[in-house]
Amino acid sequence: MFESIESYLNGLKTALKDADPALVQDAVWDAEAHLSSGLAAMKVEHPELSQPEALASLLAAFGSPEEVAEAYLEREAMVAHALHPKGALTAGDADTPLAPWPGLFEVLRTPKAYTSLLYLVMSLGTGIFFFTWAVTGLSLSLGLFILIIGIPFAIAFLGSVRMLALVEGRLVEALLDVRMPRRPSLLPEGKGWLERLKSLLSDGHTWTSLAYLMLHLPLGVLFFTLMVTGLSLSISFMLAPFAHWFFGSTLTVDFGYGQLPHTGWILILNAVGGFFGLLGTLHLALALGRFQGYLAKHMLVRK
Repeated sequence: MFESIESYLNGLKTALKDADPALVQDAVWDAEAHLSSGLAAMKVEHPELSQPEALASLLAAFGSPEEVAEAYLEREAMVAHALHPKGALTAGDADTPLAPWPGLFEVLRTPKAYTSLLYLVMSLGTGIFFFTWAVTGLSLSLGLFILIIGIPFAIAFLGSVRMLALVEGRLVEALLDVRMPRRPSLLPEGKGWLERLKSLLSDGHTWTSLAYLMLHLPLGVLFFTLMVTGLSLSISFMLAPFAHWFFGSTLTVDFGYGQLPHTGWILILNAVGGFFGLLGTLHLALALGRFQGYLAKHMLVRK
């Protein structure tokens, strides 16, 4: 029925056409790895079989694309239910609904707000690393391309871009709760340097991943600035009354014509304003986390 592993994988993609693209990438990776290794082992154990015969025997044991797709969807539903027992998210669907937005005070007991905040604060460090790696690797690849070591270096660099995209995807899934690939997209096996380089250059996933790594730095600077500023201002306003009451520090308000000491009600307003500023910062972290998850979903998942 299937003349090659590639035709089987196309059938599997068709069976999973309505599933999450990240799930499709994982399923294709698993199937290709299993079938490639199984076919190589069968050629050694049964050299009398032709390529189509060996593949047919292997696929008979592996299952049809529809059966494999159904098994993946069932397993994905089980994992999604275990991670989200309240049904906030349902993995496996290409149009996964977003979790309901928490209320003004409910955000304080929303774990995703804090994990999103952590991701946004970390994004400055990861952005610097990603940008440096991408720019350095790209410039060296172009500069060395005329030399004999240029092609293998370019393959290694572009392959590292895919691996960094996978690492970033795992971080996004862990902290932003967005289903991302858990398997890398494979390079063609049994091909020479030129064929592998051609595959990397012609695959749009390579370039969207590279663009994401370079875009991560300006976004990381913005995210870090907003989160650190929001947190520092909110916490300082909230702690201002305690600093005045417990440490006797004199807090003043400068109106331009002189400084007046804080009165008790101004101290209380400081704390209240800081508390609502903290709520706003957590809501902003959720919003920016959703934006970053959407960006990662559309740039780091192979279509």
